[in-house]
Amino acid sequence: MKLSNIFICTMVPIFIASCAHKSATPIKIEEPPQIEMDPLSVLMQQTESNNPYVVNAKEQLKKLLQSQNFNEYISNEGILKCVNDPNQSACVLNFYLNEYYNLKYNIQIKKIIEDKQIEHKIELSKINATQANIQKYCDLSADFTAAIYTNNNSKISTFQTLFKMNKGDLSILHTKILKDNYSHFLIDENPSILQEMKTEFMEKCVNDPKNNIINYLNIFR
Repeated sequence: MKLSNIFICTMVPIFIASCAHKSATPIKIEEPPQIEMDPLSVLMQQTESNNPYVVNAKEQLKKLLQSQNFNEYISNEGILKCVNDPNQSACVLNFYLNEYYNLKYNIQIKKIIEDKQIEHKIELSKINATQANIQKYCDLSADFTAAIYTNNNSKISTFQTLFKMNKGDLSILHTKILKDNYSHFLIDENPSILQEMKTEFMEKCVNDPKNNIINYLNIFR
């Protein structure tokens, strides 16, 4: 055999072995990045798993909230405090139930207030600012004012209901009359002066009912 043939025969197995080695090198496959779940999702997953009570409480609250963003709402209200609670399921359940009953109570109160306001408006709409009604409410306003000057609480309570006054309205009226030190001095010195004050009030009221009838704008709309 020629020397050149021996050289070729010797080199060929080396090249084949080299290629085989390269082809056997494992291909590195990149793993997809792990998606990190937010704390709220993890908390929900952990507490709802095999726990129908938590799931039912959550669905009740969701139904009550209707169109509001549920996850944003419960996060703002503090559900994430349960993350560090040793008994997460009980913590989350209590959170859902408390939120549900508080919201339901607030909705019911709101409806009662709205119904009362509608009823109030209907009642007020029946009162017309006729001369007879103006005279009547001037007379009642004079009595109301006198009741506050003399601290007649039973009459004050009756007039408050009659004039549809809330606590804020009544407080403003009380403050206004308490500042009238001169009139209080006259009444203390001579209680009969109260009748003269009522007569003067009536004269002013009939001439300028809008500024003298108590709660005028709510009574005569």
